[in-house]
Amino acid sequence: MRTFFFPTAGGVMLAMMLWGFRAYYLRGLAAGNVEIAPAMVHLVTIHGGALTAWVLLFFIQTLLIAGHRRNWHKVLGYCSLGVALAVCASGFLVAVRSVQAAPGFVFMGMDYRQFLLVMLVEILVFSALVILAVIHRKRSQRHRAMMLMATLSILPGATVRMPALASVFGTGGWSGIFGPVALFGLVLLALNYWLNGRLDRWMAGGLLVMNVVYFLTVSAATTRFWDGIARSVFGV
Repeated sequence: MRTFFFPTAGGVMLAMMLWGFRAYYLRGLAAGNVEIAPAMVHLVTIHGGALTAWVLLFFIQTLLIAGHRRNWHKVLGYCSLGVALAVCASGFLVAVRSVQAAPGFVFMGMDYRQFLLVMLVEILVFSALVILAVIHRKRSQRHRAMMLMATLSILPGATVRMPALASVFGTGGWSGIFGPVALFGLVLLALNYWLNGRLDRWMAGGLLVMNVVYFLTVSAATTRFWDGIARSVFGV
């Protein structure tokens, strides 16, 4: 069963991504089932494709390791780095330009200017976790844990689009935006502990730091300090 822990986790996260973004995949709609601004369509398509490719590649990579196909795993690893770069670059542009286009939009109980910080920090956290995974690529336990956390860090975009979760975690604040992913991460951590008989410290540390950063981000997003930065740096 331990062999299939990461493939199972990857499969569940892929299913969450597909279900959460089903309105986009099937009808090309943004959060709240609203149409994407024509000027943003191409950029959103690139970002959505990169996100989907990352989660799909993570799932495939875990299957390759479980099947002892390490050579193919290494080859696809280079592809994953390109996809990660696309996720970060397109994510930054989508975040900034979407807020510039509709600064008065309210999402998850926050002004879009405030939510901009949340989106930017998600990209930063994802980038940091991928970098750590690359640094520790020759230490399999650390590498797997960081890749798992990197994939988990970008799932809030899917979970906030699931109305059923809003009734449990709320429609705003840290719990509404990141609560479902935090709980899923704890479930994965507990399952990993049960299978291996020991705590994966890298997974636990990554999950803890990620959620502390996200909690502080949501708090900082409503401050005058961030409001000033958003206006002066991003013009929103």
